[in-house]
Amino acid sequence: MMRPIAAAVLAIFVSVPAAAADLNEEEFRLYCGYLEAVKDPANAKLKGKAQTDKIAKIAKVKPQVLAAAIDKGAAAGSSCESIAEQTKASVKAGLDAALPGRLSFYDLDASDPTHVVVSVAWLAIDKKKLIEEAALVAATVIKHAPMTKTLALRGVDPSASDRTADAAGWFDAKISGLNARRIDVPKIWEYATTRYRRLFDGIVER
Repeated sequence: MMRPIAAAVLAIFVSVPAAAADLNEEEFRLYCGYLEAVKDPANAKLKGKAQTDKIAKIAKVKPQVLAAAIDKGAAAGSSCESIAEQTKASVKAGLDAALPGRLSFYDLDASDPTHVVVSVAWLAIDKKKLIEEAALVAATVIKHAPMTKTLALRGVDPSASDRTADAAGWFDAKISGLNARRIDVPKIWEYATTRYRRLFDGIVER
């Protein structure tokens, strides 16, 4: 039977809408690359299929793959910057719902569309629950920002006078977007310290 706290977390998780811009890593990369490529006069003068075919060749993907990414990207926003901003807001809303009042630091860096990085620090409550909370944070981020390639996570001592100091970190780790997608929120309480722990890289616990 699911723990009461796990059921409550799941209820919050599923009640918050998913990503405002539901672009995965590859789709975001391709769409941003396309927007940059069409600025080249040699590409801008081409129209329709001719333009898509040429840019797809540069991107080393099939034209239909690029076309699908363009359609999806255009529906999400007219620029990569606008998509990043709405995604950043969506992630924050998800984190605030998952860990109410406990978000210490958060940033989404999409300056390199080929490698979107999200950094999150939260106020930890119990050292025994750090992996569970890290898994919840990772699952929340990837739900709202599927284009994320790397997540840097930190659980912070809530009593620390300087929460940015190394000594304030009870838990530090990274996880790839690919591994974050493998976390099933209803199963976090059961698999956090075994199966899901192995999804994180460079775990440091103090």
